[in-house]
Amino acid sequence: MSKGDTQLDDNIWRSFKDGDKAAFAALYRFYVGALLNYGSKISGDRTLVEDSIQDLFFELWNTRERITEPNSIKFYLFKALRYKIQRNTKSNDFTNTLDLDLFENLASPSHESKLIRFEVQSQQMENLRALISQLPKRQQEAINLRYYHDFSNEEIAKIMGVNYQSAANFIFQAIRKLKVNLKVSVTSFFIFLNFF
Repeated sequence: MSKGDTQLDDNIWRSFKDGDKAAFAALYRFYVGALLNYGSKISGDRTLVEDSIQDLFFELWNTRERITEPNSIKFYLFKALRYKIQRNTKSNDFTNTLDLDLFENLASPSHESKLIRFEVQSQQMENLRALISQLPKRQQEAINLRYYHDFSNEEIAKIMGVNYQSAANFIFQAIRKLKVNLKVSVTSFFIFLNFF
């Protein structure tokens, strides 16, 4: 996020804390998509995820005067949502669900080049999808936070409620398994992960 975006977020957050309903609505609209996506990695129950997000924002509004300004609003919301989902579910069962619409993000100058690209990469993409779904749940979550939501290892550790080394290990072990099983170049592998 650019400095301008961060400043915008800070202004929205301060207005929200002052009771500005429009700022609160803007905060919700800005983050709800990312929260839904992340929540779906924790629970396959979409209703539970949506209810947890509603609970989170309801609680935010009701406690806004007592909440301090976080260093990162996104980090704060992700950590709070994870806690809410875990609290709202009886089991700590992380699902295999992964939002891997890998090809929607492929930008190509023409329809033909998109088809060519699709033909060349489709098998490896399908293999990546299958391999990620076979990773342990915690590794899936860590990979999603790192490559889809761009959190640092330190932030991932805090969100997942583990120490830094555990978070780094989840990511390292997942990447090692994926890279070995895919048998692709390092460059290609990280291009694939960017579509995740």
